[in-house]
Amino acid sequence: MSDEATKQDKVPVDRPHGKSGMVGARRLIGQERLREQMWRVLEEDRISHAYLISGPPGSGKKALALAFAEAINGVSNLGEPAPGVRSERRSWYYHPDIHLFLPLPSIASRDELGARVSLLAADPYEIVDFAMRPSLTSQDDTKNRRAFYSVDYFNDEVRRAAYLRPNEGRRNIVIITNIETMRKAVVNSFLKLLEEPGEQVMFILTTDKINALLPTVISRCQLLACQPLQPDEIYHGLTAYDGIAEPDALFLSRIAGGNYSYTRFYDLETLQENREDIIRFLRMSYTVDVGGILEMSQKWQSGYNKEGQLAIINMIEMFLRDIALYSGGADEALITNSDRLDVIRNFCTGLKDARIKEMLETLEEARALLNQNIQPRLVFTVMANRFSAWMRGSDAVVPDAESWRHMPAKTEITETR
Repeated sequence: MSDEATKQDKVPVDRPHGKSGMVGARRLIGQERLREQMWRVLEEDRISHAYLISGPPGSGKKALALAFAEAINGVSNLGEPAPGVRSERRSWYYHPDIHLFLPLPSIASRDELGARVSLLAADPYEIVDFAMRPSLTSQDDTKNRRAFYSVDYFNDEVRRAAYLRPNEGRRNIVIITNIETMRKAVVNSFLKLLEEPGEQVMFILTTDKINALLPTVISRCQLLACQPLQPDEIYHGLTAYDGIAEPDALFLSRIAGGNYSYTRFYDLETLQENREDIIRFLRMSYTVDVGGILEMSQKWQSGYNKEGQLAIINMIEMFLRDIALYSGGADEALITNSDRLDVIRNFCTGLKDARIKEMLETLEEARALLNQNIQPRLVFTVMANRFSAWMRGSDAVVPDAESWRHMPAKTEITETR
């Protein structure tokens, strides 16, 4: 390494001041512990060649990766922005030594990729994943655009960027998001880059599914784990940055499930409609209205993507927790659905033996099944089947050990014959 490179590598890092000891031009929500950890890396001058930022969707992995890359190359954006303060140094979008990569569908133009990267430059929490947002121009476009890192994409773009030398910054930084989408052949090639990195190259990787990665990839990275964002952190982001009124932000933050990125784009009117559907769903579960349950389950499957379906699960959970709070004599100010106290009161009065704990556990199982890409209509139908028993204080109609006996599973088999 040259003397000049050594001097550049030893440039001291000025720790910003302000909230949590930080001030910058980048919006960051929560993850205080992780941001402190990143600052210690910079202050102690112990920058590794590879970092893996893991955590659930919407927790801010891309935003943190971009801010970390900027901080390493001289732009202090790891903290809360001070009023009127903006960095005079170039952001990652214009920096020649910071390269961002997103997984791509088999058919995607360079212009389409560029448009998504531009959105991230303006808002690090923007939804740019092709699977979550198939089209930037139409909200009605729900076609499946599975994105991944193909061999050609990796060799032509990612590998080429990894061999560049830094121009202005301390490192040539390659950010690879959703690394779990790499094809097997690509992972093997990427491992060679991790094992024998260039002198001044640094990788920042993100993943929603760390358990899907090869242990050999994980072992070659420093791990940075994001936690699900807390409701108060999401509330702060919604009110401070997104201009959402406090009552609406309070409601949204409680049903967000730790996902700030997606919650910002919820349509409150649609959410209110969904809440009425949820009330009907609970009533139909109790009365075992098979036709109504199947119709609602199909509506939720065809009308929403996975994040929307998970939001419905979150709303059901919040409603059940409100019921538990009310039955326990909690202050009405603590109840999220306080404008539907009539429904909550009737539930508590008419279903005194309801097993709310088991119903909440059923929701956790439903989340896991949706994340495993089980058909949503089957998930919601089975949920209703179990709810019908829990509401009466009875044991589940079908024991956990014999879940295959659920009627939806039998129906599915019959339909496919």
